[in-house]
Amino acid sequence: MSEIDPSQLYIDVPTLRDLVTLLRGIPDLAEDLEDAVAGRARLGAANTRLSSRSSDQPLPFSVGAASARDHLHAVLVSWVRLVCEQRAIEYAGDTGTADLARWLIANVIALAMTEGADTAPADIREAVEAVERIVCPPPSPIVVTADALESARLARLNASGIATLAKELGEPFRTLTVRRIQTLRDAGRVQPVPGPWAADWPEQFVVGAVLDAHLAFPARRRKTGVQRLEVHQPRLRVVDRVAD
Repeated sequence: MSEIDPSQLYIDVPTLRDLVTLLRGIPDLAEDLEDAVAGRARLGAANTRLSSRSSDQPLPFSVGAASARDHLHAVLVSWVRLVCEQRAIEYAGDTGTADLARWLIANVIALAMTEGADTAPADIREAVEAVERIVCPPPSPIVVTADALESARLARLNASGIATLAKELGEPFRTLTVRRIQTLRDAGRVQPVPGPWAADWPEQFVVGAVLDAHLAFPARRRKTGVQRLEVHQPRLRVVDRVAD
């Protein structure tokens, strides 16, 4: 790309590089999307039933995934067609979504020299992001109600189970790890629930007691690397004077 005169391009070079990276991810994305369309992946809401009768089975077909697939394909087709028409290039490859993306990568300079191509990166990215929302939907937010939290506080779990629960509770419990629980136990801030337990069973704690202890006794902050470096700096300065 460095040998091309930027003044001849409708897309600047950094944006063009980003576009190539985006296009390279489309073949794998298209394959995942086909799984979503065919219902081979648990994505989105449940499929529409054939009718209202409860005995009917869900359709093995995702309308949303099919719509995103068709839109991405149509966007790529439109840009391939525009390049071929303006640059007098004949398209002789396959017409699958992955094939169109590979063709645009191979002819990316021709695309950049095509009038109107300045909108191509945003157009293609929008279509790709719509597919990504189907293939890789964002995780559902975890809502912890007061009743659920109260029930959790009364539960008895081992350190690993409490650490897992703490992650779901969010701040200020994200730093409540297995190691942190062990530190609280060693300091006498929490006590394991009395047994009897089998010899190889991990200790269990009342969740609420551990949560309260975690908040009541903040963890001691470690010294940063910068602070440790400052301790050694005078020695370094002495070496410099000896060297002079």
